[in-house]
Amino acid sequence: MTERRFDRRFFFVKMRVEIGCSTETGKGSSIAMHVKARCVRCAGVTLMESMIVLAIMGVLLVVALPSMRTFVIRNHLAAATNQFIAAAILTRSEAIKRGRPVVICRSINADSGSDQCSGAATGGRDAGDWGAGWLVKAGDRGQVLWRQGTLDNSISVKATKYSITYDATGNASGAFVKLVFSSNSEYTRTVCIASSGRISLKLDSSLC
Repeated sequence: MTERRFDRRFFFVKMRVEIGCSTETGKGSSIAMHVKARCVRCAGVTLMESMIVLAIMGVLLVVALPSMRTFVIRNHLAAATNQFIAAAILTRSEAIKRGRPVVICRSINADSGSDQCSGAATGGRDAGDWGAGWLVKAGDRGQVLWRQGTLDNSISVKATKYSITYDATGNASGAFVKLVFSSNSEYTRTVCIASSGRISLKLDSSLC
């Protein structure tokens, strides 16, 4: 019974407060309108605020896009260069292990199953462009140990020779060889192969 009396009293007090607020001359309605207006302002943003946010986003995109392009290009170029270095290291180690010559050479159809080295121009690439692909072949039987298909069209690999042979001592036959990797003639990486077989990499330079 006590709880019920308390509930009724609370109910009547609440009703009196609400009726009082609403019956006061203009006062209850003005309070309600003020609260409603505050809630509307809290629920969204103004046109000016939206325009400021869009302007900031535009500036950030203008600044970030060139950096993102450079990052992607450099990553693609680094991947292609690392693939060739790995193939050259394999060529040298296999020559030493087998005690016989092993060759790494340019190929124009490596990704289609061809086992032939070629210095011919093909598919928009000139004769000195290793971007066409390459093979690693054991010199005694011509067994293919590595097959690299055509690189991305934006990447070119300029070289003065289309084949490099390592002998059983790990030396690279012939004169000093360099291969210049670049993407649309920028962001250069140069792989240098000495006659001793030593491989080195030069960043942002076409010189060894």
